[in-house]
Amino acid sequence: MRLRFLLGVLCLAVVAVPAPAYVEAPMSLGSVIQQSVVICSMVVTKVDKQNNLIIFQKVADIKGKHPQDVIKHNIGRGGLRAGEWEEIMRWAEVGKPAIFFHNGSASETYIGQTWYQAYPNGEWWGMSHGEPFLMRSYSGKVDKLPGFVAEIVAGKEVIVPCMVDGDKETLHKKTAKVQRVKASLKIQDYNPKRDFVGWGGEDIRRLAGMPGFDRFAALGNAGADAQSATAIDFDADGRVDLCLVSANKVSLLLNGGDGFSEVMLPGLTGGARSAVWADYTGDGLPDLLLATPTGPRLYTNLGKGQFRDDTKLLPVEAAYNLTAAAWGDFDGDGKPDIVLANGFHGLRMYRNIRPDDATKKISPPKLGGWLAVGPFRHKDGPQKNFETEFGPEKDLDPARKHKGKRDVEVAWTKQEYPDGQANDLAPFGANCATYLQREIEVAAETELPISLGSDDNLTVWLNGQKIHSDPTKHACAPDQVVLPLKLKPGKNTLLLKVCNTDGAYAFYFKVGAAGAGSKPWFEDASVAWGLGENGLAGALKGDSLSVADFDGDGKPDVLYGAGTGVVLRNTGKKFEIKTDAGISYKPGKVGPALCDFDGDGHVDLFIPQSGGASKLYRNDGTGKFVDVTAKAGDLAKLAGQAVGAAWGDFDNDGKPDLLVCVLRGPNRYFKNNGDGTFTDKSADVGISQRVFNTQAATWADLNNDGRLDLIMANEGQDSAALFGTPADASKWAQVVVSLPAGSGLVGGKVTVTGADGKRVASAEVYGGDGRGSQGGLAPRFVLPPAATSSPSAGPTGRPRRRSSPSAPTRCG
Repeated sequence: MRLRFLLGVLCLAVVAVPAPAYVEAPMSLGSVIQQSVVICSMVVTKVDKQNNLIIFQKVADIKGKHPQDVIKHNIGRGGLRAGEWEEIMRWAEVGKPAIFFHNGSASETYIGQTWYQAYPNGEWWGMSHGEPFLMRSYSGKVDKLPGFVAEIVAGKEVIVPCMVDGDKETLHKKTAKVQRVKASLKIQDYNPKRDFVGWGGEDIRRLAGMPGFDRFAALGNAGADAQSATAIDFDADGRVDLCLVSANKVSLLLNGGDGFSEVMLPGLTGGARSAVWADYTGDGLPDLLLATPTGPRLYTNLGKGQFRDDTKLLPVEAAYNLTAAAWGDFDGDGKPDIVLANGFHGLRMYRNIRPDDATKKISPPKLGGWLAVGPFRHKDGPQKNFETEFGPEKDLDPARKHKGKRDVEVAWTKQEYPDGQANDLAPFGANCATYLQREIEVAAETELPISLGSDDNLTVWLNGQKIHSDPTKHACAPDQVVLPLKLKPGKNTLLLKVCNTDGAYAFYFKVGAAGAGSKPWFEDASVAWGLGENGLAGALKGDSLSVADFDGDGKPDVLYGAGTGVVLRNTGKKFEIKTDAGISYKPGKVGPALCDFDGDGHVDLFIPQSGGASKLYRNDGTGKFVDVTAKAGDLAKLAGQAVGAAWGDFDNDGKPDLLVCVLRGPNRYFKNNGDGTFTDKSADVGISQRVFNTQAATWADLNNDGRLDLIMANEGQDSAALFGTPADASKWAQVVVSLPAGSGLVGGKVTVTGADGKRVASAEVYGGDGRGSQGGLAPRFVLPPAATSSPSAGPTGRPRRRSSPSAPTRCG
């Protein structure tokens, strides 16, 4: 039997009477999606435990469009087995997410613990029974399902967790074994033998057989041309999150401790060639810059995993073919600037001209409560109401009374009108006009998008100026009118006039994320800095930008992956090509990995190449590089198609080790011996046991256990995280430095000094590193306990201690 609520009902010309029964035949997730007319994500906003009622707020439409923003479920005491309704009500708490599938006549809801079926009854959906057997279609985390559904609807193939078919009792109890299978619209039948990928869900799982790693997490398949991997705590909860990029997708993965959930970027439908982070607003949260083939995309971090598209703050160019992007405080004013590689249109540099009150400009607006007054009706009939200027249009004083319908005095009254839903105005009567007003307060000039709906006519004023007028008669619905409110600093007054002719009477209001105004926050300084189509390296095309202080003068320089590698030295006012840099390599789908591998305080380079041609360059401190590959021990013997690399102190001995990404062969791990040589320890840590086809990688301590974990962006298969076996914290002290808000330290250096004032260690904060990637913005140090203690804050960062050292140290 197919999915009764979706297939059977559609075959009838009249509304079917539901016949309660479980979906017996196993179905693919693609089939569930195919048979659904509407799919939307929603969140619980109200729960009535006494009457078993759940009120949801629609978050986003994923397929089709659900007509209401408020979705009401009457759970009652439904179910084919005892306890089904109780399981749902135990789950129901304000703030919990769910996914709603329906065809207008019946529905299935996934709540993260189970599925249940419900049928419409007026404005309510009444639960009929549980659907535990749909756990064979999907049984993973509820917050990951919207992303899976969106990709499947877009025609992509994904890998999803689901319970194994077989013993029905284990499905009822949610104890059936979990497998991972392929899912897409092309896979309409349930065939795990054909579609099976592996055992276990999408969460972190135990791993055997790799001595250096004890757990594993699949991070999803990004499709063709995996590009970059960055580890950064973008939601500021103390756990490192991930950003994985390919030509098809940008995946932002929130680290929940026991697994990862995906964050969607508004308006982004494809992938990118670079994804780099910096706090360009100065509010303490890292913001995201993407280089896409159609131009740069700038996403402001709003906190708690939410982002706003602020691309409008960037200059607009005549044509785009972006291949790379990076950040750097090139002019030394403490504000991160941007450098872009725009195909054969040359390199571009955008100066950050952030207003002094920037943090005020992006602070959320304060919305006052609604006031309403009415009814009003013209003496010649309701057809005159829309064009008539009644009293509230002349005087908005809330204490003022007005002559309303039949000259009866009416006063402004406070009303509870929730945003994001249709609010009933019927108490004001029919065939009349009603006015509504509210205050909106902002700290600085702000652009605030709002969505409006009305039944019937609507007129809108902002601060006394009419900004919208529509005499059309229609039912109230979201997004009938979308207006950008250009708000002045301080208090603003929004006034609505809603006119009813007959039937229902309502209005809808919802606010979007406030923008930072319409004035650009960046100016094109390309020509002034010697760049542009006719400037330095203007005739070259490259696909990587690395930003670091290569010559040790305190100013971030640029290494452009074009020609044989071009070093652009920053003079403080412009760039100039450093002709004696000594670098020569073959660019193209590779990127230099930056690190001070020998601990002398200067940024060195490892450049992956195919066929044993990879190179290790040592920096003499002036930006001149010497090829020391031949003296690097096992690193000199590296063969295969090396395409990426990542530095990290995996064995916690104070010296950065090297992971090399290899296509069509196992990745390689090289231990840093501290004398300029490296030893291949791939077999010792188990990394040589499997071919991951890794295009890019990064190291980060994902679970705060003192040991680095390995994140790999893989080609043609799931990207993955390997969790390092916990370290012995008694031997070395791990210190992570969190940079303060507005530090602008992108392309700068953090130095740790001992009690004697001498440098113990230092680390660069790179504005671009590798092919379209970047190291984290919080430098990590592993220091010997005899020389370390609780570090005091220096001018460029505050240390966050992860172990207990014993002598004073300073970060500065």
